[in-house]
Amino acid sequence: MPTVGERLATLEQIARENRDRLDTVTDLLNGGDGLPYDRSVRGRLHTIESTLTGIVLRRSAGLGQLKAWQSAALLLCAVATAAAAWYAALGL
Repeated sequence: MPTVGERLATLEQIARENRDRLDTVTDLLNGGDGLPYDRSVRGRLHTIESTLTGIVLRRSAGLGQLKAWQSAALLLCAVATAAAAWYAALGL
Protein backbone atom coordinates (compact mmCIF):
# COMPACT_ATOMS: atom_id res chain seq x y z
CA MET A 1 0.00 0.00 0.00
CA PRO A 2 1.52 3.36 -1.05
CA THR A 3 2.05 5.92 1.62
CA VAL A 4 0.47 9.37 1.60
CA GLY A 5 3.74 10.91 0.43
CA GLU A 6 4.00 8.45 -2.49
CA ARG A 7 0.41 9.15 -3.51
CA LEU A 8 1.05 12.89 -3.37
CA ALA A 9 4.21 12.51 -5.46
CA THR A 10 2.27 10.49 -8.05
CA LEU A 11 -0.47 13.12 -8.20
CA GLU A 12 2.11 15.91 -8.56
CA GLN A 13 3.76 14.01 -11.41
CA ILE A 14 0.40 13.59 -13.18
CA ALA A 15 -0.35 17.30 -12.68
CA ARG A 16 3.05 18.26 -14.23
CA GLU A 17 2.43 15.98 -17.22
CA ASN A 18 -1.04 17.45 -17.73
CA ARG A 19 0.37 20.99 -17.48
CA ASP A 20 2.96 20.13 -20.16
CA ARG A 21 0.23 18.77 -22.41
CA LEU A 22 -1.89 21.88 -21.89
CA ASP A 23 1.08 24.11 -22.71
CA THR A 24 1.64 22.16 -25.92
CA VAL A 25 -2.01 22.49 -26.94
CA THR A 26 -1.98 26.21 -26.11
CA ASP A 27 1.13 26.70 -28.23
CA LEU A 28 -0.51 24.89 -31.14
CA LEU A 29 -3.64 27.03 -30.83
CA ASN A 30 -1.98 30.41 -30.41
CA GLY A 31 1.31 29.96 -32.18
CA GLY A 32 4.21 29.81 -29.82
CA ASP A 33 7.26 27.77 -28.94
CA GLY A 34 8.71 28.35 -32.41
CA LEU A 35 5.42 27.92 -34.27
CA PRO A 36 4.57 31.00 -36.37
CA TYR A 37 1.12 32.50 -35.85
CA ASP A 38 0.02 31.92 -39.45
CA ARG A 39 0.65 28.18 -39.02
CA SER A 40 -1.22 27.99 -35.70
CA VAL A 41 -4.86 26.96 -35.46
CA ARG A 42 -5.99 30.52 -34.69
CA GLY A 43 -3.87 31.91 -37.51
CA ARG A 44 -5.38 29.47 -39.99
CA LEU A 45 -8.90 30.21 -38.78
CA HIS A 46 -8.21 33.94 -39.13
CA THR A 47 -7.07 33.39 -42.71
CA ILE A 48 -10.17 31.34 -43.51
CA GLU A 49 -12.43 33.96 -41.92
CA SER A 50 -10.81 36.76 -43.92
CA THR A 51 -11.18 34.81 -47.15
CA LEU A 52 -14.83 33.97 -46.50
CA THR A 53 -15.61 37.56 -45.53
CA GLY A 54 -14.11 38.76 -48.80
CA ILE A 55 -16.13 36.24 -50.81
CA VAL A 56 -19.36 37.22 -49.05
CA LEU A 57 -18.72 40.93 -49.61
CA ARG A 58 -17.97 40.41 -53.29
CA ARG A 59 -21.10 38.34 -53.77
CA SER A 60 -23.34 40.79 -51.93
CA ALA A 61 -21.89 43.73 -53.88
CA GLY A 62 -22.32 41.80 -57.13
CA LEU A 63 -25.94 41.05 -56.33
CA GLY A 64 -26.50 44.70 -55.45
CA GLN A 65 -25.17 45.75 -58.84
CA LEU A 66 -27.32 43.15 -60.56
CA LYS A 67 -30.39 44.51 -58.81
CA ALA A 68 -29.50 48.05 -59.89
CA TRP A 69 -29.10 46.82 -63.48
CA GLN A 70 -32.46 45.09 -63.30
CA SER A 71 -34.09 48.23 -61.92
CA ALA A 72 -32.60 50.33 -64.72
CA ALA A 73 -33.82 47.86 -67.37
CA LEU A 74 -37.28 47.78 -65.82
CA LEU A 75 -37.43 51.58 -65.75
CA LEU A 76 -36.32 51.73 -69.40
CA CYS A 77 -39.03 49.23 -70.38
CA ALA A 78 -41.64 51.20 -68.44
CA VAL A 79 -40.65 54.43 -70.19
CA ALA A 80 -40.67 52.70 -73.58
CA THR A 81 -44.12 51.25 -72.88
CA ALA A 82 -45.48 54.63 -71.78
CA ALA A 83 -43.97 56.30 -74.85
CA ALA A 84 -45.43 53.65 -77.16
CA ALA A 85 -48.86 54.03 -75.55
CA TRP A 86 -48.67 57.83 -75.86
CA TYR A 87 -47.52 57.57 -79.48
CA ALA A 88 -50.35 55.13 -80.25
CA ALA A 89 -52.87 57.43 -78.59
CA LEU A 90 -51.68 60.41 -80.67
CA GLY A 91 -51.68 58.38 -83.88
CA LEU A 92 -55.30 57.39 -83.61
